Amino acid sequence: MVLSNSFLQCAFIGIACILFSSSISVEAAEVWGVHEQVQGYRNLGRGSCQDSRGKMYSYLQRTMTFPDAITCAQKECERFGNLGAYRGFEFSVGKRCTCLFDVDQAPPVPDSGEAPDYVGGSDGGDGDVFSTTSMPGTTCFASPGSRIEVKAAFALLSSATIFMLL
Repeated sequence: MVLSNSFLQCAFIGIACILFSSSISVEAAEVWGVHEQVQGYRNLGRGSCQDSRGKMYSYLQRTMTFPDAITCAQKECERFGNLGAYRGFEFSVGKRCTCLFDVDQAPPVPDSGEAPDYVGGSDGGDGDVFSTTSMPGTTCFASPGSRIEVKAAFALLSSATIFMLL
């Protein structure tokens, strides 16, 4: 089998682009804090969480701040972990913690003077977290049921296949 020079050049350029873009995204992620790891969750990076149709989820958010994503998960959202409709959480640069649920499935919360108030909203998201909006200001953390790694693996395989055909 003889490989042409143009094929080898394309392969070399493709590999270099993949490696270069990976190193840039890792450095940017460290600066923006989007690689923070929270045990039991997948950090999907910058943006609001979305389902496979690009819809965002219904949510509950306390009107207080949290020091970091780990505290948000442990002190706020993990209490909902046994609900089938719980999809994960978002942590914002404003240190707000937002627990996510399937459409119209956010649980009722006690409204007492001892606990800070909640705000909530309904949106059309349903099922596993699939992607993010990629908008700065929020980081998406998917609950363990998310199938995001399948999407990422498919995208990588598709890109490699298309590149090889060039």
